Amino acid sequence: MFNRSVYAGRRKRLLEKMPGQFALVIPPATPKPSSADAEFPYVPNKNLVYLTGIDQQGTWLVIHRKKGGDIREDLFIAPYDEVREKWIGSVLTVEEAGGISGVENVSFNTAVEEWIDRLLNKWGITEVRVDYPVGGLTGHRGGRQGFVERLLAAYPHLAFKRLSPEIFRLRMVKEPGELEKMRRAIDITARGFSRALRRLRPGMREYEFEAEMLYEFMLKGEKTPAFPPIVAGGERATCLHYSKNDEILEEGTLLLVDFGASTEFYNADVSRTVPVNGGYTPRQRELVEMVLEVQEEAIRLLRPGKLYSRWNAEVKEFYASMLLERKFTDSPEEIGKYYYHNIGHHIGLDTHDENVSGEELRPGMVLTVEPGFYSREEGVGIRIEDDVLIGENGNEILTAGIPRTPDEIEDVMRGK
Repeated sequence: MFNRSVYAGRRKRLLEKMPGQFALVIPPATPKPSSADAEFPYVPNKNLVYLTGIDQQGTWLVIHRKKGGDIREDLFIAPYDEVREKWIGSVLTVEEAGGISGVENVSFNTAVEEWIDRLLNKWGITEVRVDYPVGGLTGHRGGRQGFVERLLAAYPHLAFKRLSPEIFRLRMVKEPGELEKMRRAIDITARGFSRALRRLRPGMREYEFEAEMLYEFMLKGEKTPAFPPIVAGGERATCLHYSKNDEILEEGTLLLVDFGASTEFYNADVSRTVPVNGGYTPRQRELVEMVLEVQEEAIRLLRPGKLYSRWNAEVKEFYASMLLERKFTDSPEEIGKYYYHNIGHHIGLDTHDENVSGEELRPGMVLTVEPGFYSREEGVGIRIEDDVLIGENGNEILTAGIPRTPDEIEDVMRGK
């Protein structure tokens, strides 16, 4: 959690490009039922968290400016419920929500839609922008998209835009406080990996390795990882999102681990490929070092002023030429046989953080850099992934303290 002035500053930057009369609506995410009377763990609207610091269910942020008027911010929170408190726990008071967010006008959400009706009917609002996810034609429609559909049906004459990309642009460049939280998540990630790596041995099941990592995360107060870890031994690592994590790790094979801790919603995302028995074979070392060479070039190519698409294409071109030179392929177009994903993604409040594809890379953005090599024929999947902060005159590998080279990995496994 940041000081409320941080959230106020973010909202101020968001409003700089707004038109004369407008209403901005940032609705909450809705709980998702699982089965019977149970729900999946609640995941708040991260844009709402970014702008207010509030992760409580049922929270709305509405900002408006009527003609000739000042900007007004209103926060709507769930009211106190005595029965709910006995089962689930207490909710924020009006005073607490205002203290966290820096929003002066805080009230209960029981009449939030009536408030929005009043803005749009009586106060000369000409444009309304709403933050909501896009589910597409076939995707799931949650509460936020349902609200938008009802809003458009009720006010077809108003100018309407999706607000989300404007918030994404702010989120793409990390503030010092955000980087501090990401560094803590990375530190916890490093500790979990070190613990599990020292206990790795042939005959261990994948979920045992996972359990060692998550145990260390929980010891540091982080009960929920950034994402469900991928712990894939041998040929199973050629499946990018392998999730069973229940097979036996065999002598002489490699283990691909994709994992990360989370601190106050800020995430780490790291991948390492390690020898189950503590030592790489000459061929395994050759392949891992090849992937490391691609990663080093990818980090060198990651520069301000580029589009992500250009950076990704440059890395693939470099990698394709390497595979051609080393006789893996007969044509650069065959790179997809061994490498079938992009080079990385933004990371922050979400592991695959929100971004706007047409925006150039800038200092302060954090991206993963994660080349891989996958071969069913050789029974290996290799991925090396690090979180990299783009700088004006050079990049910083935030995850540099987590062992990644063959020598570093072997030293840890030997207890050095």
